[in-house]
Amino acid sequence: MSPLPASLQPCGDPLGWFEVAQQAADKEEPMQGNILRGALGALVLIVTYWAFDPIEDAIYHHLALAFGLHMAADGEMKLLPYATLMMVRFVLDLAVVGAVLGVLGRGWDFPFRTRRFGILTVAGFATGLFVMTGAILEILIVGGATVKGSAQPPTLAALYGAGWLVSDYLGAAGEELYGRVAVLLVAQALLGWRGAALVSGLMFSVMHLGNPGASIVWLARLFVQGVLLAYAVFRTGSVWWSIAYHTGWNWASAPLFGAAGSGYLDQGHIFDFTPTGASWLTGGSVGPEGSLFAFVAVLCALALLEVVAARTSDKHLQTVHLKDVWNRKHG
Repeated sequence: MSPLPASLQPCGDPLGWFEVAQQAADKEEPMQGNILRGALGALVLIVTYWAFDPIEDAIYHHLALAFGLHMAADGEMKLLPYATLMMVRFVLDLAVVGAVLGVLGRGWDFPFRTRRFGILTVAGFATGLFVMTGAILEILIVGGATVKGSAQPPTLAALYGAGWLVSDYLGAAGEELYGRVAVLLVAQALLGWRGAALVSGLMFSVMHLGNPGASIVWLARLFVQGVLLAYAVFRTGSVWWSIAYHTGWNWASAPLFGAAGSGYLDQGHIFDFTPTGASWLTGGSVGPEGSLFAFVAVLCALALLEVVAARTSDKHLQTVHLKDVWNRKHG
C-alpha cells in the first residue's frame, strides 16, 4: 500500500487507521492505492463464493454421518444439527475474512477491536429483540395472527431458548463476517463507504434467495436491513452491534415466538405463532420478517442505533454520522 500523507498518519493510536479510512470515505473516494487491492479482494470473494457451499457441505456431511445428525424433522429445524452447521459456517467465514484482510493489506483492528464491545453487544441484541417483538405485536394487534404458549415444559423451553440463542449468535456472526466485513471492506476499497453499504445490502438479499417462501417484500426488507447493518459498522467503528442485532432479530422471531425465521421453524420454540392474515401483513411462510411491519422495525432500529452510537462512540474515531450523510447530499 502507498505511504499515507503525513496529515493522515495515525498518531500512535492502534485504531487510528480507521480514522484515516473515514477521512478518505468522507471524500466519497476509495483510499489511494486501494483499487488494485480491492479488485484482488473481489476476486477472492468470487472464488470463495463458488467454493464455499461444496466445502461446507463436505465438512457438515462427515459430521452429520459421524454423529447421526438430521437437520429437519416434523417440519422443524433441529437445534444440534443447526448449531453444528453454524459452527462450520462461522469457521469458513472467518477464513474468508482472513484472506480478504490479507489481500487488502489490513489488520484485524477494524471492525473487530473496540473499547465498547460489551455495550455494543448488549445494545445491539436488545435492539434486534425489541424491534422484532414490536413487529410481531403489531401483527397481533391488527388481528393478523395468534400467539399461545407451547405445550412443552418451561424448563425444556428455557433450555431450547438458550441453545438457540447461542446457535443464532454463531449464525449471525458468520453472516456478518461475510457480508459486513469481507464484502463490505472489499466494496469500500472500490466504491467508498456509501457504495459499500449498498453492495452489502444487495449481497444480503442474494444470499437468501434460496430460502423457503422468499418473497419480494422479504428480499427488499433484507436489502434495507443489510444496508442498516453495514451502516452500523461504520457508525460504531465495529461489527459487534450488527452481530448482536442480527442475533436478537432472529431469536425473537423463531425460537421465542415460534414464527418462521427466514422460512424455517425452530425446534422447541417457546410460543406458537399462527398467521391468519394476508401474507403482506404476516410475512407468510417466511414469517414476520417478510411483513411490511418489518420495515417499520428496521427504521426504529436505525433510530436506536443513532442513540447508542452517539453515546458510546470512541471520541478519537471519526466515525460516519447520519446527519453528515444528509448534509452532504442536501447541503
